[in-house]
Amino acid sequence: MKRSLRLTALASIAIAGLALSACSTTAADDAGSGASAPAERGPVKKILFDYPFTALPVYGAIVNIVEARAAEKGVEVTFTNDEMDLQKQVSQLTSNLSSDVDAVVSFPVDPASLESIAQQYRDAGKYWVTYGGDMTNQDATLQFSFYQSGYDLGKNAAEWALQNVGSDAEVIVLSETERQIGQERTQGLLDGLKETGPDLQIVGEQQAVTPDDGLSVTTTLLAQHPNANVVVSAVGDAAQGAYQALVAAGRPENDAKTYVGGLDPNLFLLQKMKDGNFFRAATYFSLKDLVDNVIDIPVALGEGKTDASVDLPVTVVTVDDPNLSSYITELGG
Repeated sequence: MKRSLRLTALASIAIAGLALSACSTTAADDAGSGASAPAERGPVKKILFDYPFTALPVYGAIVNIVEARAAEKGVEVTFTNDEMDLQKQVSQLTSNLSSDVDAVVSFPVDPASLESIAQQYRDAGKYWVTYGGDMTNQDATLQFSFYQSGYDLGKNAAEWALQNVGSDAEVIVLSETERQIGQERTQGLLDGLKETGPDLQIVGEQQAVTPDDGLSVTTTLLAQHPNANVVVSAVGDAAQGAYQALVAAGRPENDAKTYVGGLDPNLFLLQKMKDGNFFRAATYFSLKDLVDNVIDIPVALGEGKTDASVDLPVTVVTVDDPNLSSYITELGG
């Protein structure tokens, strides 16, 4: 998140003024039909939020929004502390199985590893909501236009490169291919770049999720390709590391021929954008609109709604966006 996160947030995670109330049916609305029927369930009064990417800068903002929404809805919320570790995620979800929570909202590090746990929750009369993807054993999912957000950013980066550098601009792609959200976003990024600027040179493509990942990977790639003009990232926090790597390599922050873009930007990146520096674009959605659904979806399921899944739309944000300042405020700036 997140934003978004969001996120990825993660979550990553995105912003006001974008009129993000739209919800759409996802594959998850039918998910669970192949699993055994869940036990009879009632209203949701207590929710477990399992967001494993606790080290991401956006996590604090996500927790604050979740707690505020829970208070508004009159439900209790508790949190796991997985520390970006699959084994800890499995252990903490297993230990909470016998607790009095009525629903869990989980961002699976590895969905296949959590399928049996999700089934056990449902067998125990609890709702399972998947954050950032689809699982077989789930009652609903919370998503945010994974492929489209990647495509829109890739297209924006290619258009900028063609206008400001030329068709021979060098591009670095920071990917995320271990999870459904990252796979779809990365494919969208590549498709948007190649369809808009087929002659652009993609000189490097490597996995990066955290700011440290982005810094390390970009530093290595810049040593091989010191004239790279564009860095796009499937995770906003990794874009922060890419930005810092470019600056450390001596690139002026106002360089007219450098572009960094990322999905679900964090506070650092949006402030750089507002300052007119080379973080130039992000796909964004309201972090509050996204994270409110961590509470709203389980509550809706408890009220008997069968199509509670949400897939938020996204918007490309640049320095000219009139809502940029409000987005920064939402992230704590």
